[in-house]
Amino acid sequence: MFPFFPQKSLSHLLIVFCIIIASCWIFFPELVTRFGLSGRYLESGDYISLLVQVLLFQFLHGGWFHLFLNSYFLYSAGPTLEARMSPDRYTWFFITSTIFVAVSLLIFAPYSLTVGISWFCMAILLYLWIDLYTTHHPAASQILVMLIINIGIGLVPGISLVGHMAWAIWGLIWWQIFRNWRK
Repeated sequence: MFPFFPQKSLSHLLIVFCIIIASCWIFFPELVTRFGLSGRYLESGDYISLLVQVLLFQFLHGGWFHLFLNSYFLYSAGPTLEARMSPDRYTWFFITSTIFVAVSLLIFAPYSLTVGISWFCMAILLYLWIDLYTTHHPAASQILVMLIINIGIGLVPGISLVGHMAWAIWGLIWWQIFRNWRK
């Protein structure tokens, strides 16, 4: 039986959205430059196009390898976190992190073009690390190494350090909110 069922995990559904929307770039190569997140529409006052950017930027990718890496990460780590926090809270985690990162990018990197869902992967990593670390789980150190590597990847030219850091920060904020929510 194939273990990939989009109806059972928001992470798997996000992968499907990424594949569908990123595949559209084959037929419409201007999608990435038009709807990757940048401050262009904010400056021009075209708020409808800005809203479309915020909805699409994380599903567009810079190539098949970028899409594969993000999809693999969502496939392997997303359902773990979703199970730890509940599907409803995980959904809100995704929605609020998208808003937080979009605002952060528009403030701190308004002239860069940003695409990909790797920032949500960073939020997942940071949340998992803190959650496992505070419960003294042995996998916490492995998650920390992955987190450090992924923040380091943000230092590579052409990769959004602001996006990686903002989503990681949102993972910390959401863990704090969720920790207090459980009490």
